[in-house]
Amino acid sequence: MILRNAGVRHCRRVMSTPIARTCVRCIATESSAPPTVNNRGNPLEIIKPPNPRAKHQARGIQKSDTRAIGSDVEQRYAPGLLIKNPLPPKHITLERLMAAQTHMGHHASLWNPANSRYIYGVRQGIHIISLETTAAHLRRAATVVEEVSYRGGLVLFVGTRRGQMEIVTAAAKEAKACHLFTKWTPGSITNRDIILRDRLVKIVNEHDSDLPGFERHLNQTRPLLPDLVVCLNPLENYTLLYECGLASIPTIGVIDTDADPSWVTYTIPANDDSLRSVAFIAGVLGQAGKQGQKRRLAAARDGNVTWRTPDDITKFIKGMHARRGEILSSLIDKEIIGGLKESAPEKLVSKADEELLQKIAEEDSLPDELADEEDDLIKELVASSREMDALSEEESKLLETVIAEEGESETQVNEKIMSKVGVEKAVEEGKAGEEKAAGEEKKPAKPE
Repeated sequence: MILRNAGVRHCRRVMSTPIARTCVRCIATESSAPPTVNNRGNPLEIIKPPNPRAKHQARGIQKSDTRAIGSDVEQRYAPGLLIKNPLPPKHITLERLMAAQTHMGHHASLWNPANSRYIYGVRQGIHIISLETTAAHLRRAATVVEEVSYRGGLVLFVGTRRGQMEIVTAAAKEAKACHLFTKWTPGSITNRDIILRDRLVKIVNEHDSDLPGFERHLNQTRPLLPDLVVCLNPLENYTLLYECGLASIPTIGVIDTDADPSWVTYTIPANDDSLRSVAFIAGVLGQAGKQGQKRRLAAARDGNVTWRTPDDITKFIKGMHARRGEILSSLIDKEIIGGLKESAPEKLVSKADEELLQKIAEEDSLPDELADEEDDLIKELVASSREMDALSEEESKLLETVIAEEGESETQVNEKIMSKVGVEKAVEEGKAGEEKAAGEEKKPAKPE
């Protein structure tokens, strides 16, 4: 009845269209689903649920059969990989920088407008740092660290946030530099004479070997200052960066989107909150310092010194030469150097001479480079003194053999020496005459 009324109203077009399956399902009174039967085909028996244990065993068998199908899954990242095996500067790529999360900035509402030149864009309210800018600035900072290490400079790595201790120490060890992972003590640069007075300082040559003879200078010298500071978290170390600015020390800093790039000399725009990002940057800078140290030692083996001796050490060496020259000249004037010092009686040496000899004994030994110059100076002074005093070789030998008796003065000793010299000369002349006469007797007579 319903169908007939629909055909009368909507004509034959409606009757010609196929009826939807849902309409048929609604109009039909019989169920289209097959009856529930068991394996034996009995529709009256209820199927029991499968056994969970058997289901688990079947799943295990299926997994073991399909384990070799598909690609092998490997572990691509280890937390300590960037610390143990850092990458050199030449291996910096945009893919590695993105994998290290260096492009992630802070929320757009926390940004510093001075960092607009480093920002690539905004995604979901977070600033994205340009990886090309990060790679360029990181290569520039690596070049600075390498050249400072090549020139014999002192580099300081600073990272005071939680988890940065291992990163900072590993980078400093690679570059043979210093590190700081605790809070910066205010005044360590501006008031270093008080705060750093107990720090160990040593003097080395171009081969990094210790030089003896500078203990007196080390007790009087001022504490050292770093030639370059690498700061991994500038926001927490503003005092350090301010003191470096007062002392004209260049700095390298990791600048996030919320930091001020004017605090440091060389900026590295990157994420400073991620340990993976900081480990990547510190590892690259540590490897750059290692390359600079290798270049410096290779040049030293070839005889090229890439650094200049500090002015205070040069002044100390010149003062040491002048002081030793004064002592030696005073000793030579008083005839207590060389063989005269051994042959002279104890009473003839005055107290002033004893003090001068004690100063020479207590004087610190010079390095090998300066010892040769000192020996040449002593030889020249001794030669000039012997020419001035006009002492013959025979008299100097006699001075070594004569032993002054107690109570004798210097004039008595000289008289003894002169008398002995005259006697020996007469004896030698007599012997020479006898030998000459004997030689004439042995000669054959000339034939007539």
